[in-house]
Amino acid sequence: MIKVPRKKAKRPLETTISLINIVFLMLIFFLVAGQLTPPQDPAVTLSEADTDDRLPPPDALYIRADGKLYYREAPIEAETYLAEHQQGEAHQGQLVKLAADEALKADRLLQQVNELYKAGAESVVIVTRLPSD
Repeated sequence: MIKVPRKKAKRPLETTISLINIVFLMLIFFLVAGQLTPPQDPAVTLSEADTDDRLPPPDALYIRADGKLYYREAPIEAETYLAEHQQGEAHQGQLVKLAADEALKADRLLQQVNELYKAGAESVVIVTRLPSD
């Protein structure tokens, strides 16, 4: 009897490993990207503005309806905020992004803005939201 050599069966290419790697990398990307911006202060409802400057909620200094300043949901004074949180941005001219509650009275807002200027801020930007239609 003559033996005919058989061809070895080729193993199919394994594509699931590379697919799992891609999905895993995407998962890590979205986990990291979701944590880059701190959440907005839940006690503050931003005022509406008609401008079209669509920016994500910044890592801002919040002023609640009672007129007190908060940074990442912790109470803070204007001098402390500028001393601790703006020192790395000295080259940007001490820009302060202030997110004010819509129920805050204008005189209290102006008082806090003046406190920020006295503490060394060169520019204060009020953060608002677009009206919901």
